[in-house]
Order: sequence, then C-alpha cells, then structure tokens
Amino acid sequence: MSGRWPRQILFGDIDAMFASAAVLADPSLAGKPVAVGGPPPRGIVAAASYEVRRFGVRSAMPTIQAMRLCPQLVLVPPDRPLYTRLHRQLQDITDRFFPETEWTSIDEFYADTTRLQTRHPDPRELGQALKIDITRVTGLTCTIALASGKTVAKIAADAHKPDGLAVIEPGSEAAFLAPLPIRSLPGMGPKSTEAIERLGIHTVGDLLEPRFEQSLIRLLGSRLAAFQSLARGHDSDPVVADREAKSMSHETTFDEDTNDPALLEPIIHGFLETLTHDLRLEGLAAGSFTVKLKDSHFRITTRQRKFSSPVNYDPDMWPDIRLALAELLQPRSRYRLVGLGLSDLVPAPEPLFDRRQRDAVAILDRLIQQHGTGVVRLGGLPQGGDSPKKRGRRTEN
Repeated sequence: MSGRWPRQILFGDIDAMFASAAVLADPSLAGKPVAVGGPPPRGIVAAASYEVRRFGVRSAMPTIQAMRLCPQLVLVPPDRPLYTRLHRQLQDITDRFFPETEWTSIDEFYADTTRLQTRHPDPRELGQALKIDITRVTGLTCTIALASGKTVAKIAADAHKPDGLAVIEPGSEAAFLAPLPIRSLPGMGPKSTEAIERLGIHTVGDLLEPRFEQSLIRLLGSRLAAFQSLARGHDSDPVVADREAKSMSHETTFDEDTNDPALLEPIIHGFLETLTHDLRLEGLAAGSFTVKLKDSHFRITTRQRKFSSPVNYDPDMWPDIRLALAELLQPRSRYRLVGLGLSDLVPAPEPLFDRRQRDAVAILDRLIQQHGTGVVRLGGLPQGGDSPKKRGRRTEN
C-alpha cells in the first residue's frame, strides 16, 4: 500500500440495480434472465440482469427484440417505489461513510475520500467496508473503485463489474488505462472510435504513442490534448455534493448511443408516468420540467419549460415535454443518456380533476402500485402510433 494520496475519489455503482431489485422482491428470480421494462410490442428494456446480458439483451432495447434474443426472458415491470426506498437506504449508508456524496443517478455515486485517509489509511479496506454495509442493509451488491480522479474511478468500476473492488494507486493510472479499448474514455463516441481505429490505434495507450501523433492531430485537432490527458489519468473534476431541491427526476444511461426519436420518446414518456405517479402519491404538482440529453461526447443539453399551472396529470404534460425533446435532438448527434426532471413542486391544488377523472386517476395509481407503469394508462397518452417510424440503428457505447 502506498502512502497518503494527494487526492482520492471513490466511485460506487450498484450492480444492475433495477433487475437486482426485482430479485429482492421475488427471490425465485435469482439466477434467471431478468429484464425490467414494458411489455411488447412497444415496451422498452429499462434494465437487464447480468444473466440476460449474455444473450445480447441491453437497456433501451425494444422488449420484443429482447424476447427474440432470449426466449426464456423473464420480464418484470418497473417498481419505482421499491427503487426509491432502496435509494434512500443507500443515501443513508453513504451519509454515514462520507461527509458529502455526489449521486449522478439513482444507482451511481462519487465521494471525495481524501480527508478520510487518516481514519481509513487503506483504500481497499474502506471500499470493502462500504460494499459489506450496502449488501447488509439493502441486499444489493455494488462495484467500488478508488482512484485519484473521477474518470479513472468510473472506468475502473466498469472494468470490475459485477460485485468488484478496484484500487488504482496514484501514478499507476496510465498503466491501468493503457491496454483498455479507446472507447473506454469518456467522449470517445462511435464515429471517433471508428475513425481512430482505422489508423491502427485500438487501445488507450496507443493515443500516447509518438508515431501516431500527427495522424491524431489531423483527425482530432484540439480535442487530442484532452483525450491524451485522460489517457494519462489526469482528471481534476471535483465531487459536487447533492443539495436538497424541490424536484424529482429520472434518467438512464444507454448501453448503446442512439439518436432515434422513436426510442427516446417512449423512455421519456415512461419517466413521466412514474414521476407523475409519485407526485400524486405525495399530493404534489409540478410547475416546470427539464428534459436532459448527454451526447456521445459527454456534452449535456437541456430544455426547461414552465407549465401554465402546477399539474400532475400525464396527458396534460406530455405535449410540452415531447416538444422540448424534439427541440433538443440534433440530427448528427448520438445520445448516451436521457433524463426528465419535474421541479417547482407545490402541494397539488384541489381539485386538479373533476370527480370522474379523479376516480379514474386513483384507479390508475392503484394499478401502478400493483403492476408498475406501462401496464395501463389513461386516454390522451401516445401509444406509439403517433411517434416517428423507427429508423435503422447502428450504435455503440
């Protein structure tokens, strides 16, 4: 073990959280090829267990395609209340371990552990203690990685899934990264990867080889310096602690980048269903929304709009949200993450609905509690027929 690190960042990734949560809810699913998502023909896979990934099933894949790849697939509906409960348990754990935690999604987090080294001089022991506590409290497994920066920690965790523990000592970052494929680096999208590989460059270490320098400059221009800095393991991106906000959101990172509206729209629409269900359960309404996209170069773009009045009814919200998504999409960009947030939350004004509509919404919410979203919806929401036709996709993470 080396001495005290100048900077130490811990990254945690809950292993296949949604699929693992389904097994917690129904232990008979353990070891089976499980996917979480909506039913065919229009359903989308939200998460895939490691057992089913061996068949080529991935998140954001149409359910009907997943079933062709794996006929024995066990499809379960999303269980947002369960995910929320597990996430809160995970937050309680990280709050006990770390002064501040940055949750980048419901199942991924960073913590700056530099100041904890006096109490925890061995980073491997710290990571193992956290893994044990997460499994003891939630029943979930987690892959943990510690490194001198966020990027290397994230890449190390991806390379050690599932249930892994990686420690990349200061000074060893470049050696760790060198044999990995160039697509491991953030911002290395499918087009850039393909073009670089045509030069005979296949690994992260190849980006630092002097014999490739001039070819890479012609291809990447000013972007080359940033990629080479990452290839050396240099990363000063700070951990930004979460702050309590009057909002709720949901996002997902795809296994394969996409620019297909016929795929992105149902995912955003599914987020809207679960979020508005949560709003109604808590007696809240949203005054505004934000659609978020992260492209293959890790650039984030957003569109935020206000509703005419606070609302928690899906059909009234969807037209504005769908338009915001259409405004964000760029024909030449491919996207690796999509998200939807509802904000400016206030107590739901009474009555938001007339009595007949209120009774129908109450029945819908009870069905969602029992079966998850996507099984049934009220009129006024798109069923896929008014979405653009799907185009052929060739994507890469």
